[in-house]
Amino acid sequence: MPEKIEKSLTEVIYYKIKKMMLDYEIIPGQRLIFSDLAKRLGVSRTPVNNALSILANEGFLDFVPNQGYTVHQITKEEAESLYEMREIMELGAIEKVIKNLSPQKIEKLERQKILFENAVEDNLTRERFILDQEFHVSILDISENKYLPDYFREIYQRIFLRHRVESLRTGRAKNVISEHRQLLEAVKNRDIEEAKKMVSFHISAGREYVFTSIFNNMKDAV
Repeated sequence: MPEKIEKSLTEVIYYKIKKMMLDYEIIPGQRLIFSDLAKRLGVSRTPVNNALSILANEGFLDFVPNQGYTVHQITKEEAESLYEMREIMELGAIEKVIKNLSPQKIEKLERQKILFENAVEDNLTRERFILDQEFHVSILDISENKYLPDYFREIYQRIFLRHRVESLRTGRAKNVISEHRQLLEAVKNRDIEEAKKMVSFHISAGREYVFTSIFNNMKDAV
């Protein structure tokens, strides 16, 4: 019984630490101190240690013996692979998405699109990235493949949780709004080829934005 309780507590702490990453309370490159996290979360060091170990195994943290854990900063090679996986998933789902469309599902997509557009008024924040993520999840949901949304969130978060928001250049958000609208229009028109074209263009533009902002800056800093 105690083992089951400890496992549940580890899971709770895992999600709390991940939420701290989502909220940008913990940033890429930051070293994590067990005692500080345990005090902040109001638990002993054991569930914190267990949760950090899981996050390290998932690639969100780096562990160095005798030094502890640091929030992982994404590499160019990792980003290349993740964007490739994202494109494969989204392109592969388009036909089923269009096949399963209904007025109610279109209305949900419209609502998700508007949520992102409203957030663009703000500066670069994690919330904006989460809303972008959920717009794409709403599209994948329509495919009725129960695994796709969670796998997509995992890939998306492996990209944006592991780079610093302040590294990104401003100005991309308005383009994202336009691309979302064009993608949604193609889906609503049940135009498979146009929808696939917009998915590829949108992902390629986002990749270029991240690569130019982050990896060029890292190169300049060396």
